[in-house]
Amino acid sequence: MAHAAGLRLSFEKAPTAVRAWVDRALGSAVVSATTQRGGFSPGAAARLVTASGRRAFVKAVGPELNPKTPSLFRNEITAVQAIGPLAAAPRLLDVYDDGSWVALLFEDISGRLPAHPWRQYDADRVLDALDTLTEALDPSPWPDAPVAAVRSIEFLSRWDNVLADGLDVPEWVAGRVDELAELSRAAVAVMAAGKALSHWDLRADNLILTEDRVYFIDWAHPALAPRWTDTVILQADMRDSPVRLPALPDDPAITGFIAAVAGGQWWGAAQPAPPNLPTMRGWQREQALVHLDLLRERIG
Repeated sequence: MAHAAGLRLSFEKAPTAVRAWVDRALGSAVVSATTQRGGFSPGAAARLVTASGRRAFVKAVGPELNPKTPSLFRNEITAVQAIGPLAAAPRLLDVYDDGSWVALLFEDISGRLPAHPWRQYDADRVLDALDTLTEALDPSPWPDAPVAAVRSIEFLSRWDNVLADGLDVPEWVAGRVDELAELSRAAVAVMAAGKALSHWDLRADNLILTEDRVYFIDWAHPALAPRWTDTVILQADMRDSPVRLPALPDDPAITGFIAAVAGGQWWGAAQPAPPNLPTMRGWQREQALVHLDLLRERIG
């Protein structure tokens, strides 16, 4: 499965006020900005070097690039501040918010994204690190975080839209859409009681690996959910890779969650592309097929 990819704004084209804030926060003028690829945000995402040699990473976005993304960045600020003591994410150095543009300045991590397709060593490392993180995030250090089953109820209920819109589905799904919709509804009811803080968007390009650490980045969609949620999401990203994965528990709620994500992605893939996110719909179709494959293994 391919990495997600948006159309990145170069740091040099960010508003003057944002760039001036970065210089002030780092105590020296930026002399080098290297745009980082991956992810769907159309904003700037760059590794910086200042005249003094200090390094940092900045991400910045305004509503003219995508109207929803500034709010996602504000969510990330709150989430990273909550999990900061766990050292699971890079250290947040400073934030900028003028009511329009939002930016986050992080320490620069000298690491790499996991290989994609995944390699066994990376998969084992990341799943072990996620087990440790999940333990620390249950209960959530941000108890007022959005509830995933509430905030994402439309996404998790898309099989009804698939039916209403008469969308074609894979052959084995034909005639079973009502069944998948019911599985999804039952899972949402269980998920609403979850108290762990979920990243909700774990995939290879939202991770950084160093020699001895796994960093979980891009906390734009944090939400309260069952503690197994991120493991299911991450294993889906690993499914098309030549790696051995631990079996997911035989839990009807997990099966229903997989069905719900499959429906959300299948319907989403049929919609027009959002502003400045031209690859999203193709990626959603790939995601839908992966989840449907996993679902077929679980329900036959």
